[in-house]
Amino acid sequence: MNSRPSTLPLMMADLLRIEPLASARVLHLAGPTRTVAQVILAETFDRLRRTPPHSLVVLHAEAATGGWSLAAALHLAWERNFAGVVVTSGVAGASSAALADRLNMSLLLTDSDPVDVALQLAGQISAPAATRALRQALCAERLTEQTSIRGVLSVLNKELGSTPVALVAGDAVLAGRASAIVERPDVAQVTVAVNGPGEPWARLVAGVPVNASVAGPHGALLKLARPSLLAAWAQTRLDWATHAAQEAAAFGLLRRLAVDARTPSISQPEVEIEAPSWSTDLGWQVDGANRAVWIAPMRSAGPPPAELTHLVRMAWQKGRPTWPLIAEDDGWISWQSGSNPTGTAPLRRALNSFAESAGSYQLAVGVGRAHNGVPGLLRSVAEARLAAHVARQGGRQDVQWFDQVGAPAALAWLPTIEIAKVADLCLSDLMAAHDRVALVDTALAVMDCGGSLVEASHRLGVHRNTVLARILRAKQLGLVFDDPTQRLALHVLCYALASLREPAPPVQ
Repeated sequence: MNSRPSTLPLMMADLLRIEPLASARVLHLAGPTRTVAQVILAETFDRLRRTPPHSLVVLHAEAATGGWSLAAALHLAWERNFAGVVVTSGVAGASSAALADRLNMSLLLTDSDPVDVALQLAGQISAPAATRALRQALCAERLTEQTSIRGVLSVLNKELGSTPVALVAGDAVLAGRASAIVERPDVAQVTVAVNGPGEPWARLVAGVPVNASVAGPHGALLKLARPSLLAAWAQTRLDWATHAAQEAAAFGLLRRLAVDARTPSISQPEVEIEAPSWSTDLGWQVDGANRAVWIAPMRSAGPPPAELTHLVRMAWQKGRPTWPLIAEDDGWISWQSGSNPTGTAPLRRALNSFAESAGSYQLAVGVGRAHNGVPGLLRSVAEARLAAHVARQGGRQDVQWFDQVGAPAALAWLPTIEIAKVADLCLSDLMAAHDRVALVDTALAVMDCGGSLVEASHRLGVHRNTVLARILRAKQLGLVFDDPTQRLALHVLCYALASLREPAPPVQ
């Protein structure tokens, strides 16, 4: 691999990022990728006529008197294909900018002495490797000043001008310009991996025009951004972790306030609780009608991992950045608060924008009813959790509203795993049978249908005689559910066994 510095001619983009042109005012830029072969200090029009193409011309003396002279110089620059024209600020006006735009000729205004500007530019053109190194050093300095991922990408996109840059994880654009990952025949993608702790985290992608120098500064500048990106990413994770801990502690205090104010009798009305002042500091609204949302993994065995919490928080707060998301037990809590208890439009919009992420991360979502104040919020949280558990028990990834659940929500709290273990002890013959799944499903359908074989056969999609045969075989194996003293227990056992099985895939 050739590690020698590039001696290719500099482009206008290289010169515009360092002094003296970094502070120049750009009236028109024909193209940042135009190469600059040399710098000419032109005092007369005769010198302009003898200037070779691809030169950057600094006008001085007779050639920079303004008015007709600048217009003539721009026409000569267009005829001889100059890289651009630099002139002092007092010479050019609105008509000069319009002419430069019409001729598509770069026109730059400087407040410095033209001779000094020309000398500095000539030195930069004569040492392209040193100039590029200076540009990269200045870019690295700007990158280190950034404290956010968005800020780092903003510096890169400004540094590379018309070349879009994006930070990509998988197929998702985390920051930057999405046009960078669009495949086009006139664009070549330059990619640099951004490694997190121990494994790749994301990648930086620049969409470089094919007529630009792909071997130029793009890859080097992307590599320069990696430390700043990782620092910003780590700071973001730390900030989110700190904020999440504060929210969890604050919600615990809300719960404690409600518990301490709870009345001893369920028949007595709830005691009103004034929302604490620190809830406003967190951006929470709890005084109005609160409708809670509970989000939980479809298959949960305890608190979700921190990585999943991070992803869910990003997805949820993308649509509603001011809404809380508090990790608790096996899921996450959020809520909508407002003066209108029936106004669910903002919540439905948030749920719609979250639907794709819920499907990707295999999440169940439950929504509680609207209740007032802090006690109402905690009541709605309990309802939302029940609704989410109902959705999870049924293998449903759509949103489950508590209003639509009703009494069957109680079944979501059944310890189905422990109950199913009991079946191995008290129904050992049934559990050893090869056709136990069909027998359990049939017995559950019959009990759900109040003992009607006809209704159960319709529900199962089989003949009544098949249902009868399965019931007789289940009784032989110990599932005698027509005994009133055993019916409730056997009904719960069958429900637990059926709910633990993976839902059948949909028919295509």
